[in-house]
Amino acid sequence: MAEENDKQEKASELHVDDDWKKAVAEEKARARAEDEHERPDDAREAETRPLPEPNIQVFLAGLYTQTLVALGEIESPLTGKKQRTAAEAAYLIDTIGMLQQKTQGNLTVDEASYVQNVLTDLRMRYVRSSEKQAEGQKEDAPPSG
Repeated sequence: MAEENDKQEKASELHVDDDWKKAVAEEKARARAEDEHERPDDAREAETRPLPEPNIQVFLAGLYTQTLVALGEIESPLTGKKQRTAAEAAYLIDTIGMLQQKTQGNLTVDEASYVQNVLTDLRMRYVRSSEKQAEGQKEDAPPSG
């Protein structure tokens, strides 16, 4: 008799809800549906908004922005921090210079002017950034002598 009572107690303790998987799946589906409805309008609009026509100016604007990040002038979208990586900035500037050479004679006057202006601006920014970096290193260096 004692064994039978123990078995009944254990059986009642081990009661398993067989529908838990179904309940979890329904809850996930409900959460996804709510998330879709709660997304900001601009996120939904961005998914349906047509992309701009590809052109040299749009392409160079992306490289320009990447170079500003590499120069530490704007925050990295990945880290949220400003960090100067001179080698990356130089590489991007050289890439724009290469594009200028390879597209010479194939751009409109406005496009060619845009490429030249971007290149000149980034080269000047690179020089200024390098000068600031050198001045900062001089100030941090221990006095000689």
